[in-house]
Amino acid sequence: MKVFLVGGAIRDDLLGIPFTEKDWVVVNSSHKEMIEKGFKQVGKNFPVYLHPKTKEQYALARKERKTGKGHKNFSFDTKSKISLQDDLKRRDITINAIAKDNSGNIFDPYGGIKDLKDRKIRTVSEAFSEDPLRLFRVARFKSKLADFNFSITKHTLEVLKSMSSGDEIDFLSGERIWDETQKALSYKNSSTYFKTLKKVNALKYFEGLEKVYSRNLKLLKKIDNKKNMIQEKWALINLASNEADVIEEKIRVPNKISNFRKTLNGIFQLNKKKKTLSEKNILTNLNKMNYFRDESNLLNSLKLLHDVELISPKEFKKWNSLLNDLMKIKIKTSNLSSKEIKEKFYQGRLEIIKGYKNDL
Repeated sequence: MKVFLVGGAIRDDLLGIPFTEKDWVVVNSSHKEMIEKGFKQVGKNFPVYLHPKTKEQYALARKERKTGKGHKNFSFDTKSKISLQDDLKRRDITINAIAKDNSGNIFDPYGGIKDLKDRKIRTVSEAFSEDPLRLFRVARFKSKLADFNFSITKHTLEVLKSMSSGDEIDFLSGERIWDETQKALSYKNSSTYFKTLKKVNALKYFEGLEKVYSRNLKLLKKIDNKKNMIQEKWALINLASNEADVIEEKIRVPNKISNFRKTLNGIFQLNKKKKTLSEKNILTNLNKMNYFRDESNLLNSLKLLHDVELISPKEFKKWNSLLNDLMKIKIKTSNLSSKEIKEKFYQGRLEIIKGYKNDL
């Protein structure tokens, strides 16, 4: 058994990027030996195992053969004769196809180190196009490495466009697309992810996004220098999209992120129409945004709209004052039924909105 560190950990280490996740490939071994050594298999038919102590992933060196549509339908050859070079050949891009042994020796059969130096994103082999998820992975890597000015080679762009024009993507699970997307949204330069998908004609897989893309990309760029703003960036790129609900269901966007997107869109639309709406309409909209149950989404949405200059400092201040006053309202509840208490709150809130309406 020989063990090699592979993939992103080596790429990031050579670029000076901090990393925590490590993936390992095991050569000259077998399923039986892995189990005997205490490794636990991940999935029934996949030759990947968890280390008994570190829980890091160890995969048997393998060759793959595509047996159907999508990214799951592959058969694996994990016989002990499979070499490290065979295994690295099945990987996506050259800068992810570098390995290192326990002595620190580097193995780079496909020119990954040169591409790191030249700042190039390049496919390893023709097998790249067999996995449609790689279309989104390359867009994500372009975003992750944007500060290093990596470019995608001409041939790789052609491969991505060809993949986008086919039907393979239709067989991808929504969860996998969201997984790549949310990782890209957690980076700086998240706009690069969507720009890359647009360039290879893959933005169409996000329903409704092309209709609002040009304006929303500019908004996203305004917070491109920030990390770990997944819900904020998702909300901005989908702002004012009439089909966001469709894509969120399709790719299984978590409820927390979807709810923030709906709140941001709600207060954005409310602010645009505020002069034409009645006090009742405004209060109804605030209730739809669940402001009186959880104020954080609305307050954070207002701040985001202010940060990307979609509302003025004056509007931002007035909205915050109104919302604060609506939360502080007090009424006497002695000898009142629950229905009467609810009506008292309702009328009191209407009066507060009326006092602010002309100044919003």
